[in-house]
Amino acid sequence: MYSNRLKRLLEDIDRLGLDAVMLTFEPNMYYLSGYGAISLERLVALVLFREQDTACLIVPKLEKDRAEKNCKLQNIEILTYSDVEDPINILKGLFSKYRVKHLGVDGGTPYRFVHPIISSGSETDLSLIDETMYSLRIIKDAEEIRCLEKSADINNKLMVETIGHVRAGLSEKQLATFVRTRALELGADEVAFTLIQSGGNSALPHQEPTDRRIGKGEIVLLDIGIRFMGYFSDITRTITCGGPSQQQQQIFDIVYRAQSAALTIAKEGLKAGDLDKKARQTISEAGYGEYFIHRTGHGLGLEVHEPPYIKEDNVQELRKGMVFTVEPGIYLAGRFGVRLEDNVIITEDGHTNLTKLPKSLSIEEYL
Repeated sequence: MYSNRLKRLLEDIDRLGLDAVMLTFEPNMYYLSGYGAISLERLVALVLFREQDTACLIVPKLEKDRAEKNCKLQNIEILTYSDVEDPINILKGLFSKYRVKHLGVDGGTPYRFVHPIISSGSETDLSLIDETMYSLRIIKDAEEIRCLEKSADINNKLMVETIGHVRAGLSEKQLATFVRTRALELGADEVAFTLIQSGGNSALPHQEPTDRRIGKGEIVLLDIGIRFMGYFSDITRTITCGGPSQQQQQIFDIVYRAQSAALTIAKEGLKAGDLDKKARQTISEAGYGEYFIHRTGHGLGLEVHEPPYIKEDNVQELRKGMVFTVEPGIYLAGRFGVRLEDNVIITEDGHTNLTKLPKSLSIEEYL
């Protein structure tokens, strides 16, 4: 699996005329090697050379054992440095040894690690290879789909339990604490985010949980992202704490129809932007177009937001193995917001929806 991914990248390196690539963005390193770590003040980098059979993994000494355990690449040389050593010297030595003049880096590479390489007198120039890496990662293989399915399965169970825990008087933060604890108990490796929004807060799409207490009859919007084996799921449901008002039900029904309209046409060969247009058209025709203030979806994988982006101007065609969200919403400032979000895999005969949940304002429908 990893050797095939590496082979495809090396073919791209050759096509682009690069001598080497240096990857420091954790999802890219993990995708190619099975090992990933975040470069903060310490450099962590996977370096691949076009003309060599050996790859190099540069890590601080404290990461050596974990790198040796998790890195799945054959012919990998792990180079370490202490906290009193400068890893830039390792890079300079490698690039000199292998005569690297054209280097590809991912956009996540901190500038402080790049500047010394391209500073005055250097013969090395840089190219960003984000587009190349995303073109490799955008189509999920069988193992990735298995991880995404399991991630979604955990999130489905978590959402049901969370909705069952909703009650008047509970604060958004209290409910978020339940989510974070229960997610790990259900098998998630990490909780990416827990957006619990009640009342007027639900009209703020990225509002973090607050001390606000849920009131009876209020909208509660729950957007939960979790990670399993490196892969993210991202699910949203909107409910009411008690019976919905006429307006709450009306807005929910419009969002439901918009999402259903987009899901109905999701298949291989369709332009990503057409999904957005379909959902947006439904909401606009109902008179709420100006209140749909974001794109219809985003890709899922080793990042919780990655290509393909389901937005109106995206002409990229959907292909088998692409995984993304479909999440239209309407947000009435100061009153409430409604969003529904499902996770979808494009297949040979259409798509598979990984979000196996009801779509209702009623808590009872989930229990």
